[in-house]
Amino acid sequence: MIQSKMLEDEEELHCSFNHKLPILMVACDLKLKKNQRLLCSECIENLESQPQLMNFKKALKIIEENQKQKKEFIENVIMINIKLIEKLLKQLSQLKFNVIQQLDQLIGGVDQWIEHLLKIGYENATYSFFDQLDNLINKKELDEFNQKSLIDQINQINQSWDQNIEKKLNLFKSFQDSQKGEEILTKLRNINETKQNTALQILDETQKKAIQVEDSQKHFENQLMINKEIEFQLIDDSNKQIGSCYTIAFNMDESIMVSNEMSQIKIWNFEQGRFKLSNCYNNHSVPVLCLVYSKKTNNFISGCIYQEIICWQQINQNEWKCSKPFKQHSNSVQCLILNKQEDQLISGGNDHKIIVWKVDFIENELTFLYFLDKHSNRVLSLSFNQSETLLASCEKGLQGKWEFKYNQVLQYGKKIHFLNDEQFLWVTKNKEINDILVFELLNGVFQQNSNKTITLIKNNECEDYLFFSNNTQQRQKCDIDKKQASYLFDKIIKQWHI
Repeated sequence: MIQSKMLEDEEELHCSFNHKLPILMVACDLKLKKNQRLLCSECIENLESQPQLMNFKKALKIIEENQKQKKEFIENVIMINIKLIEKLLKQLSQLKFNVIQQLDQLIGGVDQWIEHLLKIGYENATYSFFDQLDNLINKKELDEFNQKSLIDQINQINQSWDQNIEKKLNLFKSFQDSQKGEEILTKLRNINETKQNTALQILDETQKKAIQVEDSQKHFENQLMINKEIEFQLIDDSNKQIGSCYTIAFNMDESIMVSNEMSQIKIWNFEQGRFKLSNCYNNHSVPVLCLVYSKKTNNFISGCIYQEIICWQQINQNEWKCSKPFKQHSNSVQCLILNKQEDQLISGGNDHKIIVWKVDFIENELTFLYFLDKHSNRVLSLSFNQSETLLASCEKGLQGKWEFKYNQVLQYGKKIHFLNDEQFLWVTKNKEINDILVFELLNGVFQQNSNKTITLIKNNECEDYLFFSNNTQQRQKCDIDKKQASYLFDKIIKQWHI
């Protein structure tokens, strides 16, 4: 609040003769200046003229009342302006937040874009040693690589991301860096037309370097098969697609499977070991990253790269209806999990947040409840313990009304999975790390049991991914590690009687 202030100190309010007596009257004479108008009792007795006089206290009161009204007027005008400026400040702060959020989304989106292209690269750079050996024996050419298929896959990913990135960049058109970004997008749209020969050369080099790795992995597979420790049977390999598949989910009796091809949702009927496509939906505009299917009703939920979560409900044998998109994440939705009651959905995302939702499968909708925002990095995996008293994420533990409990500082995590109330597995990420870590409850805190670490085949040639592979060649490269992991999992689970 604004305060009135008199410039003179009280010591300055004395008569011109400095009699050091209280001022009683004021001489109302324009010819007099400052202290000459202030009269004490001695000054009044010695007056030679008879000017008009005014009581000093009355004059002081009138001046104070005038200044009070003046102050109120000034304060009112100033505060009106300040309130408007404060609104502007609040709006600018919100603009700053939104700009930072948009830029974070742009950066996160470009990071995901790179990951998708690398994944396509890994998928296309793998091969079967025995297929190539057949080609050598039959004297076939080794350059029968489908360049057009690779370019089509890359273009499909680029087109999907290009539209979203360009839309966001348009918000920053006045900045020079944004204009440079648009120039890079333009180059990306044209670059693949001239890169087919280069791609072929890279492929040839990759094939030469990969033979040694493939040979050692095949040897391990043969040893396992000879010992009859594990057996595998491919039930159906007739359904293939060009676009990447990042997630699948089955209904309660495993008669229906839901999958994705980039942004498209696919519904499959599964009977006698074969899949039959039932329907496709394009309600997501960007790739779908996660699915969760109800174990009680014919409902499932999907999450995608750009923030959206959609609920789905079966209305007849081959048709499904979807809800409106639910948006509380500010970046990719990476993982979804339902509790046993299926009245709560937990979602994790690239915005470093875990979100708790109320689920209503009858109305086919979600209601936002609250955030859990203790993560300093993106949330890739969630898991309940057996009694659902704990919810664990990659780095965090939560309890009760899902409040933060404690932090386990771990790096390179891609998956977390409770085995029961007292044990969970931490699946590592990074091509240099080849372990699955086991954590056990000790004195109320989960601690790593190094003696039970599951060590896989060392494979520094490819990065570990959160998503499974839908590409046949990629599956062939990864099968050996999966078989060994499955075998070791089976042994350790039997040991723990789980």
